[in-house]
Amino acid sequence: MLGLLLLLVFSPAMAAKLTYDVKGLRGDNRDNVEAYLNALPAYQERQYRPARARIVESVRQALQVYGYYQPKITVNRDPKRPDRVVIEVEKGETVKVTRLDVLLEGEAGSDDVYKELLDRLPLKEGDALNHAKYEAIKTDLGSLGLARGYFDAKLSKSQVKVFPDKGAAEIFIVFESGPRYRFGEIRYDAKPEALHLIRALMNVKSGDPYLAIRLAEMSQDISSTKLFRQVEIKPQISEAVNDEVPIQITLDNRVDHEIETGVGYATDVGPRMSATWEKPWVNRYGHRLFATAKVSAPEAELSFDYQIPVGNPLRDYYSIQSGYRYKDNNDTRSDLTTVGVNRWTLRPESWDRDVFIRLEKEIYTQGLDEGNSLLLIPGVSWSRLRVRGGLVPEWGDHQQLTLEFSDPTWGSDISFVRVWGRSKWLRTLWDNHRFLIRAEQGAIIGDSFSLVPPSLRFFTGGDQTLRGFGYETVSPIGPDGKLTGGRYSSVASLEYNYRFSEKWLGALFVDGGTATVDYSEPVKIGTGVGVRWVTPIGQVRLDLAVGISEDDKPLRLHFALGPEL
Repeated sequence: MLGLLLLLVFSPAMAAKLTYDVKGLRGDNRDNVEAYLNALPAYQERQYRPARARIVESVRQALQVYGYYQPKITVNRDPKRPDRVVIEVEKGETVKVTRLDVLLEGEAGSDDVYKELLDRLPLKEGDALNHAKYEAIKTDLGSLGLARGYFDAKLSKSQVKVFPDKGAAEIFIVFESGPRYRFGEIRYDAKPEALHLIRALMNVKSGDPYLAIRLAEMSQDISSTKLFRQVEIKPQISEAVNDEVPIQITLDNRVDHEIETGVGYATDVGPRMSATWEKPWVNRYGHRLFATAKVSAPEAELSFDYQIPVGNPLRDYYSIQSGYRYKDNNDTRSDLTTVGVNRWTLRPESWDRDVFIRLEKEIYTQGLDEGNSLLLIPGVSWSRLRVRGGLVPEWGDHQQLTLEFSDPTWGSDISFVRVWGRSKWLRTLWDNHRFLIRAEQGAIIGDSFSLVPPSLRFFTGGDQTLRGFGYETVSPIGPDGKLTGGRYSSVASLEYNYRFSEKWLGALFVDGGTATVDYSEPVKIGTGVGVRWVTPIGQVRLDLAVGISEDDKPLRLHFALGPEL
């Protein structure tokens, strides 16, 4: 009796559960049928007969989603495995949409954006009936209404009539938008200095037609200033009066001081450490102060940057910079002190411009050249960065150009014009094939090149320029066998990446270039292979390169972390 009792208690739990084997379907239809079947209760083998009708109905409903209303469904148990249910399906012909009426009532009827939505509906007359696309139409109507301020909108009618015998379906949707709301009173919960600073970033005003994207853009712009710990912009829809929605803007200033430290490694400079101190709010005008210290084997640097916004703090500001750098790398020994003023004008998706004037004091030894130079250098630089794609961009380009001048007329020791430019291009073909092209050129025009300090001369070689060669080891060589630095620099690179998984890419590359005085030296060429590991903080790049232009074919391992462009 005890054994019989235990058998009665535990046998349901020990019985095999039904599994399903769907035949005759592929792609979305099969996936949808399996999803419906997986949503059924976990039937036991002994429950097959009472569950059979529900199994058939689930398959039928899954097929109707894609317009198959007259399928032939056969359900049997596998004679060798009673727990396996074999479902054979002949889906038949799809039902076609013979009539599709979407009517707009209210102010949305004269809204051009809604008219564009109707022109690109995912379902049209003559298409196979697809209930997912039908639901998408309703969702898009409502989502667009919320985005454009139709807060009283509703679907007064949404109906699908299906005539399976005729293979036809009729869809009727009536969208009542009601009035379009406008921006109402703009309320602030912020300190006075914050209100002064964000005035140039305000892109909404009371009385304008409501647009959610404007609030999102304004929130992103204010957050991008990095002056606030919290940015919250919310429409107070429940407090709307006379079709006007109040907007609540809440800003919380960042703390008075922030300190960051970092440790890194790159094959160009070896181990390196950094520390940054930032004071986001120096005063009520939004002035900011940065101090940065960096230390690595070849150089140490300390710099200060005081920023003064002019109008839009994101796009227009002055930057007063000063710093000291000590460098002892290869045959270069330099003590450089600088102070300068920059006027930045930033334009998203266009060209950023930096107009500057810089005073440099440099005591140096470069090969046989020794000097103590004082230079006042005005100049201008332009740059543009365009990227699409996230951590592994699929498309992009980065252009940079800098012009610098020096002349004894305004107190400099020597006269020269220095120009440097770089262009990088990234394109993707056939999804997984990426091509990176890079070219750069620099030149110093003027007399007395031996008096140009090393910080302005050209050197190349390393992770970011010419792989297969050491950091800044490519340069003309003087009579003493030491590097002198070049009057000109030319570098080009071609790299191919193949993405073989979400986080890993392989690379093949060839780099070529030189730093020279008169282009009499042979061009250096490095080539090799590499891997790219995609991490949340960017790509980790590891390259093995060989200097094929050299007799001894030097082999170098290059490691770097950061954006490709």
